[in-house]
Amino acid sequence: MVMRFPPRRHPSTVLLAGGVDGLVVARRTRLRDRLVARLRRRRLDRVLADGTPPEASAALALRAQRLTEPDQRSSMAGALRRIIREAQEAQRPAVGRIVPSRARVTAARDELSRLAEILDEPGPVAAGGVAQAWMLLTDGTGPLYNPESRVTLRAGAARALRELRPWPV
Repeated sequence: MVMRFPPRRHPSTVLLAGGVDGLVVARRTRLRDRLVARLRRRRLDRVLADGTPPEASAALALRAQRLTEPDQRSSMAGALRRIIREAQEAQRPAVGRIVPSRARVTAARDELSRLAEILDEPGPVAAGGVAQAWMLLTDGTGPLYNPESRVTLRAGAARALRELRPWPV
């Protein structure tokens, strides 16, 4: 019996800021770029969320491509909707599960709902805004899970919303 696996899709080319003149150049990705994008994704997410453009490095460009793929965006939107729904239902969490702050989710409901809507819409979004939404969902020290966070969940969601579409719509 011969097992056949579907071919892996690796973006073969990324756009990078090149040279002192600031021109954008296309470059083929290397195995090293793909490994860095996979193994250091948490750090890359933070860098993107802080506003570094994806074209600053091949690893950032690859991570930005992954974050902005429709299936990834849809997954984030679904997670945001589930968090809102669970905060409204006030059910007891499963044992060992970390639960977002119900009061914070309720206060940020409109912003979180709008964030989910935009993530689910077709069309372009800025990688920095998607990275911010991803960080809201996955950072255990962030405002969704940590009541001592310096940033409110509402402010974090509003910032991600602004950064999703930083160009005029």
